Amino acid sequence: MRSIVITRHGPPEVLEVQERPDPRPGYGEVLIDVRASGINFADLMARLGFYPDAPKPPCVVGYEVSGTVAALGEGTGDRFSVGD
Repeated sequence: MRSIVITRHGPPEVLEVQERPDPRPGYGEVLIDVRASGINFADLMARLGFYPDAPKPPCVVGYEVSGTVAALGEGTGDRFSVGD
C-alpha cells in the first residue's frame, strides 16, 4: 500500500511516500481500496503536532478518502458489501 507518512512533527518536508503492508480490517471495520484522498485541516494540524486525536508519528495521513470496500472485518453485519 502506498501511503503518505508523517515521519515526525514539522514542516511539509517531514512527509514521505512509503510502501507499507496492506492493513487488515479489525472488528467493525472495512478495508477501503482508496482511489482518491484529500489533505484537510486535521491532517495539517497532525503534521504540526497540534491535533490531539492524531496517532503519534510515524503515522499515515488521510482523514478523507474515497474508494470501494475491498474487505470486511467481523462485526460489520450487512451494512457493507465488498465492492460498495
